[in-house]
Amino acid sequence: MRRTGMLLGALIVLLTVWAGAATYMWLKADRHQHAEWNNILHRFNQADIERLNEMVHRHREGKGDYLLLIPPAFDGGYWIHDVHSNGRTITWTIDNTRDGMSSGADKGKQEFICKNIQLRENSERYVYTLEQCAGEGDEILPVFTYRKDSIAENTKKHR
Repeated sequence: MRRTGMLLGALIVLLTVWAGAATYMWLKADRHQHAEWNNILHRFNQADIERLNEMVHRHREGKGDYLLLIPPAFDGGYWIHDVHSNGRTITWTIDNTRDGMSSGADKGKQEFICKNIQLRENSERYVYTLEQCAGEGDEILPVFTYRKDSIAENTKKHR
C-alpha cells in the first residue's frame, strides 16, 4: 500500500513537470509566431501604423528590423513593399508587378538602399521618406504615404 502511494506521488510529480514544460514551450512558440505575424502589415489600421513607426524608431537606434507592407489595392493590383534594416542600412524594395494598371517603365521592382528613414507627419497623412540613398545624391525619397482618415476607418473595420 505504501509503495502504491509513493508510485502515485511520483506519477503526479512527473505529470506536473511535464505539463509545466509543455505549457512553457507552447507559450514560447506562440510569442515567436506572433512576432513573425507582426512583420506583415496589410490592414493599415492603428496597430499596423504603430508597427511601421516602431521600425523607423528601431533603425534610428541602430537595431535591425523587417517588414512586408501590402497596402490595399484601389485600381489595379498590389504594390508590395519589402523593407529590411540592419540598423545601419535600410533596403526598401517596391514591387508593382502584380498591378495590372502599371505599365512601361513604371512596372517592375525598384530597390532603394539608404542610410536613413524618416517619418514626416502632417495633419492629413504619414509620409515615410528615405535619405542618403545610393545613387540618389541628397534627394529625399517619399516611398510610402498613408492618409490618417484611412487609418481610422481601417481600425474600426478590423477590431
